[in-house]
Amino acid sequence: MFTIFAIRHGETEENTLRILQGQSKGRLAESGQHQSLRLGLYLQSTTFNHVIISDLQRTQDTWQWMGLNQPVSFDARLRERAFGRYEGLPRDQVMHAGFDELEIEPKGAFFRRVSSFVDERVAHYMANKDQDEYRELWVTHGGTLRIILYYLCNRFQVETPQTRFDNTGITEYRIQDGALHIERLNDLQHLRREKSSQRF
Repeated sequence: MFTIFAIRHGETEENTLRILQGQSKGRLAESGQHQSLRLGLYLQSTTFNHVIISDLQRTQDTWQWMGLNQPVSFDARLRERAFGRYEGLPRDQVMHAGFDELEIEPKGAFFRRVSSFVDERVAHYMANKDQDEYRELWVTHGGTLRIILYYLCNRFQVETPQTRFDNTGITEYRIQDGALHIERLNDLQHLRREKSSQRF
């Protein structure tokens, strides 16, 4: 059984200001530090075979605040989509004016790099199927999480659920006997908020 915990980074100052971040560094807000700390406490009793995070600063900072004493590797394929000269601008302004598609990372290229990561990790699990339970933690970004969800559901012929990906929300996938199960989607119970997680 292959279990994947796919998680968005903690809230950044740019998130609070609705600034388009893309592949810019981003700086965790105090709220994001708190979220990441709570996330780490929630996961501290969970052992992962691999921890893989985006190499952007905001995901690295999230991992540091989580405080988990486990080996970690960084993978640029887990980065958010690159928005070029639009990064650092107010999101509403950019969405209203629109993008010059020639100046940002093409959707197809973004999809291919994220799906290649997913394919590699699933293949790695298949090569280690002798283990009763194989578990990985991926810390990444909202746009990347949407592709992961869409790609896994299509690969395993499961209907893609509608969701948003909040900061430090946990989405848990289980792959077993050739089938995909979504155990939880954007779960925020570690923050002890009134927001309810979506469970399947």
